[in-house]
Amino acid sequence: MSQPALRERRRQQTEREICDAALDLFERRGVDQTTVDDIAAAAGVSARTFFRYFATKEAAALVSHVDLDDRVEQMLDDLAPGRPLLAQLEDMWGEILTALDDGRSDAGRLVLRVRRLMLAEPALRQAAVSIDAQRLDAFVARATAALDLDDDLGTRVTVQAAGVAVRVAMDRWAEARDSGDRIDLLATYAAACRHLHTMTAPGHP
Repeated sequence: MSQPALRERRRQQTEREICDAALDLFERRGVDQTTVDDIAAAAGVSARTFFRYFATKEAAALVSHVDLDDRVEQMLDDLAPGRPLLAQLEDMWGEILTALDDGRSDAGRLVLRVRRLMLAEPALRQAAVSIDAQRLDAFVARATAALDLDDDLGTRVTVQAAGVAVRVAMDRWAEARDSGDRIDLLATYAAACRHLHTMTAPGHP
């Protein structure tokens, strides 16, 4: 393995260890009762190292799974200018949610864990809004370039709309798990997409 690849692997490992420590502490103590020093100590790193990876303690719990990031990157590269963007995004998010395996895969367990924490911790949910806004800009820029468009307005509106359906489905999924129920994530997402299509259909009030 090359040195750059080895360094990146070590970086990802340290990032994941800090994230796991933050999630463990947030689940046991809550966000307000957990400090950066607590997280750093649990992860076996210094506070200085923590801040090389994350600006806040909340951000440490909001790391997306590397496998999901890789899938998104690949699918952004595969966007086709000749096909409606919304349909492509729905296919993309459908594939991502399939990879979660209803909370059974490594990525699925991580996402479910984070979504459940977000429901209970307003500070974590607010931090997620800020992080999502930053990721949105990069996502829109990539999609706009892939579709060879001069303006990103339509791309931004479409990406935001598709994202709402995903977030609503995941929140419904996490809420059901918290109440002891089990609902199918993919079926919930499909229903959310149908509602989105109904809202945007001609003649809808």
